Amino acid sequence: MMVRQAITHLICDCDGVLLDSESIALRVLHRELLPLLPACSGADDAQHEAQRSAALHSAIAHRLGMYTDILLGEVDMEFELGLDAIRTERIHQSVALACGEEAQPVPGVVEALQAIRLPRAVASNSDAPRIEAGLRRCGLYSQFAGRIYSGHDVAHPKPAPDVYLAAAAGFGVEPARCVAVDDSVTGVRAAVAAGMHVLGFTGVAHDRKAMARKLKEAGAHQVFEDMKQFPQLVSELIWLR
Repeated sequence: MMVRQAITHLICDCDGVLLDSESIALRVLHRELLPLLPACSGADDAQHEAQRSAALHSAIAHRLGMYTDILLGEVDMEFELGLDAIRTERIHQSVALACGEEAQPVPGVVEALQAIRLPRAVASNSDAPRIEAGLRRCGLYSQFAGRIYSGHDVAHPKPAPDVYLAAAAGFGVEPARCVAVDDSVTGVRAAVAAGMHVLGFTGVAHDRKAMARKLKEAGAHQVFEDMKQFPQLVSELIWLR
């Protein structure tokens, strides 16, 4: 029977783990896309509109963690929104601007990171300038400087394992020595495919219970919702033999 190796390095997703920006992105995307839903007709228009709005919201939330352009393309196809390149770019910029101006540290993450004595890196599907700007805004940049890995800089973004593998390679360690922390199905799948021990975080999810189930189904080894739990979970992995 294979014995899991003890953990020596920490790799964090950015949005939704370090920065509380996923809810911002969800709000902006829903606001921008809702007016594009094809008009409906009938006696139950109001009820139908509410149902479609909820369906759109759920579809966006399920895809958070993807490249924004890929997310928009999939939602466009599902709901027949008629997005063109100009509108897509405008929405992309609106999301980036809002996240950059409004993002705050995930509650408790600063204290959690202070308690975890491991070398650390960021592995995110966001582009490097956005990651760096968000980390600087939230006072976390110094902890990850020189160890920021973007899905834009590897062959394939999450859910492919490339960006997580790049982070492990940057440390010169086997992926099995790394614990990855991600809040999205896309990211958890990427970290699992990379061969890391994966913690799923649900603390900023719209529906924590539903997200916990989805992250477990995606392969997360453990799921937690409060950053106060984070150091203990990592500590248990560090001393695993």
